[in-house]
Amino acid sequence: MLESPANPSASKASDIRRRNRRLMLHELRLCGSLSRAELARATGLTPPAIASIIQDLLDAGLVREAGRRKSARGQPPIEIEIAREGGYAVGLRVETRGYDFVVSDLGGEVVASGRGQIPGEQPEELLAFLTALYEGLAEKYGAGRSLGLGLVTPGPFDAIWPGIPTPGAIAALQTRSLVDTLTERLGVDVFLENDATAAALGEQLNGVARGANHFFYIFVGEGVGGGIVMKGESYRGDSGNAGEFGHLIVDPAGPRCYCGNHGCLGQYLSLSSLRTFQATQPGMTAEAAEEEWLIGAARALSQALVTVENLLDPETIVLGGAAPSQLLARLFDHVGEMRPSVRLGRQGRLLLSDLGERSASYGASALPIIAVTSPF
Repeated sequence: MLESPANPSASKASDIRRRNRRLMLHELRLCGSLSRAELARATGLTPPAIASIIQDLLDAGLVREAGRRKSARGQPPIEIEIAREGGYAVGLRVETRGYDFVVSDLGGEVVASGRGQIPGEQPEELLAFLTALYEGLAEKYGAGRSLGLGLVTPGPFDAIWPGIPTPGAIAALQTRSLVDTLTERLGVDVFLENDATAAALGEQLNGVARGANHFFYIFVGEGVGGGIVMKGESYRGDSGNAGEFGHLIVDPAGPRCYCGNHGCLGQYLSLSSLRTFQATQPGMTAEAAEEEWLIGAARALSQALVTVENLLDPETIVLGGAAPSQLLARLFDHVGEMRPSVRLGRQGRLLLSDLGERSASYGASALPIIAVTSPF
């Protein structure tokens, strides 16, 4: 039986205050700086509530007074803005090939980045490595100012496939239970996300999808993933596994996929499918085999894009991921003119990412920041 809180009314009041605080930070993150009166209008909160929460945020070092705004009449209002140095977040993308990380300040600006190889994939050695990496960064940038760790890796999570694991995925990170253990070790919030959803967030904040409220992101790596953004927010689905674009069936008579179906898009579009194709073409040079693969991959992707557009009606679709940028550019060119869909006649239906694989780690570092500043 679940135990009731000792003081339900106090718990509810705390939740409301926490939500109001995040709501205010969310408005500041979007607008840059606002006066107290503007914050009251934007959030719907009363001036006394605004004053109280601002004082809390000032004391916590999350916001600061940016001075008085120039005004032609009357006493100029004091502007409030997010204190970028008031906190930081670590974003970390991990897969079988290695890892890359980003450290961002409270305003989302990248202050450090790096990459390397993981020592192994066994749960305990992976936990030890992740703990040491995070604690080293926390010591450098101030453990007391940490907003948490965003950890991204290929999905799906806690799903049962009849075949092999997701290409590029580390088995120990395919379950959320390891994150619970990591959270206890680090003493900060750890936000687990699949690489495609995180990359979509990275594109929204730092890439070609900046300002877009409805878009779809395609992550091409060892496997293929998709990130869905609706009304400016990531859509994750019931179990957090929405966007498994690589398992959209483009040919029911195609090769068997590790998920148990046949003809999934990932069997034609992923880096692992490229290596498989090259290995089965002994009479071709590597360059010729790659070109032949690109033709087939673009054909399969073109079919899948129609389904995405007709189903989601996005402003745009962004092509990116961990695949080499030159390969993605050639794939983009091979897709050519988009097939007819509900988006026919619109400009910019398919865009090529200029962030590459960095988009996922950028998005990872934003996860803790959004948890603090988002009203939801």
